[in-house]
Amino acid sequence: MSSPVLGFDLVRLPCGDAVAGVLLHALACSPRDLEVLAARHDGPARERAWDRVREITETVPRMDEVLSQVANGLVEGDFDDAVTGPRVESGVVRVLQASTVADADALVRLVHHDILDWTWTQHDGGVGLRTEVASHAGEVLADAAVSAYLGQWLPADLRRTLVAPYLTAVKDLPPLSRRPSALGHAQAGAVELLERLAAMDAEDRACLRAAAQAVRASGGEWASAVHDASWAVHLSDRVRTAAEAQMLAVRAFRAGGLDAGDGASGVWNVVSGALHAEVVADLLGGESRERLMRPWEAAFPPVPPAPPQLG
Repeated sequence: MSSPVLGFDLVRLPCGDAVAGVLLHALACSPRDLEVLAARHDGPARERAWDRVREITETVPRMDEVLSQVANGLVEGDFDDAVTGPRVESGVVRVLQASTVADADALVRLVHHDILDWTWTQHDGGVGLRTEVASHAGEVLADAAVSAYLGQWLPADLRRTLVAPYLTAVKDLPPLSRRPSALGHAQAGAVELLERLAAMDAEDRACLRAAAQAVRASGGEWASAVHDASWAVHLSDRVRTAAEAQMLAVRAFRAGGLDAGDGASGVWNVVSGALHAEVVADLLGGESRERLMRPWEAAFPPVPPAPPQLG
């Protein structure tokens, strides 16, 4: 699961910014941090909690299932009239606000096998091994992420059981940075974008929403440019840096006053695509970069440099 896709999930969920915070701690984890987290692990309590989580997750709506129903209706011509079409579009946006691309299992795999991949060693025969400390720390992080990710579907006592070890441990972890790590001067635009996003006012939000509407009309070109940026992120070994940037963007999205409806209607795509382009600004081809930055710059035109002062 790519970080922009995960971000699309998180900006539409009530506690998505809390999930992003957990994942940012996971991305920043050091060996010492693993020990702090593992010390709060409660095996029996989490085992009982996960029995309940399994039952509840069977009822959580998955986006692919709902959109398949819409696609079938389009094929059958059920939505062709002038009244039904707009209603379907409005209904799809509402569904996107209340369904998920991923699920709890995908989030657990992300924490254990992608973010904490450095805690695994390969043994003879290719079998992955890790210490009990790393395993327990991963479970504390994954449980906290799932607690927030499924927050609207889990009862309060179950959420508290899942997140309690993390909340106790986080007091002894270093504070989260507000800027993506491992970025150079060429990627300074990523930091500027995050700061602008978090500080938006009502006029800024209106401009960004208008830009998102324009992107929806040219989705094919935009999607191709996102693919190019994602490929550049992979080839430059900036996957973790890009993931950190996207999770910071989830938090800035909420801090800037945007909501689930904005996430579902395309505003997140504008933000996520522009941020991806900035993370690989020194590598991404001009045309792809221009396509991804165009909607963001339509909302927030770059400030031209000041003319040189004459003696």
